[in-house]
Amino acid sequence: MVNEKSEEVRSGVRSDVRSDGRSDSGSSLAPTAFVLTGGGNLGAVQVGMLQALLEHGIVPDLVVGTSIGALNGAFLSGHAHQSGIMALRELWESVRREDVFPMHAGSLTRGLLGHQPYLFDSLGVRALLLRADLGFSRLEDAPIPLAVVATDLHTGDAVVLKEGDVIQAVLASSAIPGVFPPVAWEGRTLLDGGVSANAPVTQAEEWDPAHVYVLPTTPEETHQPPTNAIVMMQRALALATGSATRQALIEASERRAVHVLPVPKAAEHLSIFDFKVTRRLIEESYVLAAAWISGAAEEAQSASARQWVV
Repeated sequence: MVNEKSEEVRSGVRSDVRSDGRSDSGSSLAPTAFVLTGGGNLGAVQVGMLQALLEHGIVPDLVVGTSIGALNGAFLSGHAHQSGIMALRELWESVRREDVFPMHAGSLTRGLLGHQPYLFDSLGVRALLLRADLGFSRLEDAPIPLAVVATDLHTGDAVVLKEGDVIQAVLASSAIPGVFPPVAWEGRTLLDGGVSANAPVTQAEEWDPAHVYVLPTTPEETHQPPTNAIVMMQRALALATGSATRQALIEASERRAVHVLPVPKAAEHLSIFDFKVTRRLIEESYVLAAAWISGAAEEAQSASARQWVV
């Protein structure tokens, strides 16, 4: 039973999915949640996924994001339309490595010598968020309900942020341990949500959505060995969190329709410092997602037709 459910979640194809993201067996008013995972520069693939989803009329009633998924999710919440996604694409294609990871000798030296717990300050990410023009300044004012997931440094618990300054929340959610500084938040010290809930499906279930669309950034399996130490560490972290993510998806799919979008091969073994293939990631992700959505809709229609065969 677990294997069958795991395969269903992995493929993302459910017999009750329609092109509008609603269940044939449920109410047309049933809420739809978008869950955007972490993944650093690989978050570019989510732009292509969002473009395809919105083109097919699949629009979220709730957005839950972790790390870079929190940034993309916050932008989506304020711009859930095609022109908005095009603006997000332009933003992504304009980003360079030095915008996110500025090589300041002083900060790098202090981090490497143990005088501070991070290598890069977060001023670049903050500037990027300000340039993004999210359209709202506080989480509770998001046009589409938005939840940002971070991790409590001391307890390891996932912390769901639903109120407060949206830029601070995204900075907390994307504070990669050892890379960016942790963020103080109401007596807690928060860091990257990917540590505790890289695919925050369980957190999205708090709103009891009928459909959950998961937008991952890395393929579940890889076929080539990592080419450098950074990519090797990234792969190790993905493996470390992968088991918990799969289990959360399996459990959630027993309670509601879970749809996991496919990730293009271009996202395999890409360093978090590499922003040179952003356009390719977006384009390949869009083509793959559009084909997946169309295929899922056709399968649902075929399944529905077979029900009438005597």
